[in-house]
Amino acid sequence: MTATNYFSSDYKEARANFLDACNEAGANVESYKNPNTTPEGEPLYTDVAVLGKGDARVSLALGSGTHGVEGFCGSGIQNGLLREGLSSRLSPDLNVIMIHAINPYGFAHLRRFNEDNIDLNRNFVDHSKPYPQNPDYEALADAIAPAVYSAQTVKEAIKRLMSYGEEYGHAALQAAISGGQYSHPQGLFFGGQFETWSNKTFRTIVQGYLSSATRVAFIDIHTGLGPHGYGEIILDDPTGSPAYEYAVAWWGDRTKSTKAGESVSIELSGTVKHALSEMLPNAEHIGVTLEFGTVPYEEVFQALQAENWLYHHGGEDNPLGKEIKAEMRRVFYPDTDDWKALVWDQGKEVVAQALAGLSI
Repeated sequence: MTATNYFSSDYKEARANFLDACNEAGANVESYKNPNTTPEGEPLYTDVAVLGKGDARVSLALGSGTHGVEGFCGSGIQNGLLREGLSSRLSPDLNVIMIHAINPYGFAHLRRFNEDNIDLNRNFVDHSKPYPQNPDYEALADAIAPAVYSAQTVKEAIKRLMSYGEEYGHAALQAAISGGQYSHPQGLFFGGQFETWSNKTFRTIVQGYLSSATRVAFIDIHTGLGPHGYGEIILDDPTGSPAYEYAVAWWGDRTKSTKAGESVSIELSGTVKHALSEMLPNAEHIGVTLEFGTVPYEEVFQALQAENWLYHHGGEDNPLGKEIKAEMRRVFYPDTDDWKALVWDQGKEVVAQALAGLSI
């Protein structure tokens, strides 16, 4: 089997391939059923596979599909690792926990967001406290997520956003758009005002599979930012911190800190990896994003604008629906042999480096 065969064409195939690979590898699997269904009305699941001893002292956790449609990439890497015998290379004190399709609704429906239009990677905040403010999103909300979709409205929205970027800088524009917001439920990058099903399920998984470990590394696999096919290790810890030093020792120059302004991503609120500190208070841990570039950011953003309009205003039978969904798939999953080969080679290397670091 070549590396490109590790990747799947849709959520249903990805799950079937993952479960089949788990069976071949002898992994223990537990499945969590989402209350929603696929577009075809079939069940949705987040699946967890354990390679190695369940009570291992050291754990590496690999997550896919936090952002739904980005799950094609992470699922392919997880599938490949299983197929190529990862379980046979683990030391007795180390296990690997694979969390497949953290946001299964978004994966199946080709959405970056979940069944509540919530960006799961902005949802891990304390919902009993005031939410982080993003006044620049407030000022640009109707340009970021237009309620009317046409060539003219898109052109006007992009012009307004570009003007903002020229005045305040690209980083400020990126923060305004994607930093997260908690006031526009039909907007982009909405963090939500309650813990989503995926949030609760992830917490249950961490409690059940990682709480007894003394050392934990979590790699959350994403796509959409950066140069085509290049994988960047993103962490939110400052340079010089223990986590940063660990990351550099394991992954070298691939490591970039959002706090230092090095990364293709800005610093975010309420991410999955942020929540690890709260969930693993007694473990030495590091949480990072492995982000693979796909297409230029402008194409990614315009695909998100179109899909958001379709979801909230366009209707299920809209004649533009298939085209918009196909574009979402393309910008987050360039379904080409060369891109998949790049992703697989780097994903395999990043995991090997993490295992080597955890084994020291």
